[in-house]
Amino acid sequence: MSEDWEEFKKTVEPVKRKKLQQKKLKQNQVLKDKKNEGINYSGNSSILEIESSKKTYSIEKNTLRKILKGKVKIDAKLDLHGYNQDESKSKILRFVNNNFENQKRLLLIITGKGKRLSVADGWRGTGVLKESLPKWLRSQVLSKKILWFDSAPKNQGGDGAVLVYLKKLTE
Repeated sequence: MSEDWEEFKKTVEPVKRKKLQQKKLKQNQVLKDKKNEGINYSGNSSILEIESSKKTYSIEKNTLRKILKGKVKIDAKLDLHGYNQDESKSKILRFVNNNFENQKRLLLIITGKGKRLSVADGWRGTGVLKESLPKWLRSQVLSKKILWFDSAPKNQGGDGAVLVYLKKLTE
């Protein structure tokens, strides 16, 4: 058995730590550069209209399960009832950026279900904010800070709310 082990050791190459360290340094530099960029929240929030590439959001299975069962505490909530589309854009930008900088990870954004249609239409809702929010969260500015987002469970707002899980702030 030790002969097999010795044979195996000959075929294994050690991990090149230098490349890993360089990659981490580059990531930290990019993060610091972005942090110093200074986003103007009060002006036109059209920066949320710029779509990023069709990024797929991935989150660890156990973390997702805990979030959906309500075992992870919601760190901050934003209710957009009563706000128009432009006001909502700037509020979402400010909300996500502030919580990212304060290292709050799980956010709840309440958009509401939108205008109710008649029985003939199947009682469907046509909410402008509800349909726009995913586009805004996928924007180049915000997608860099978001690890995952999806509709909230029924007990936290269901189709009228979105849970957002932010990445960790690394320095």
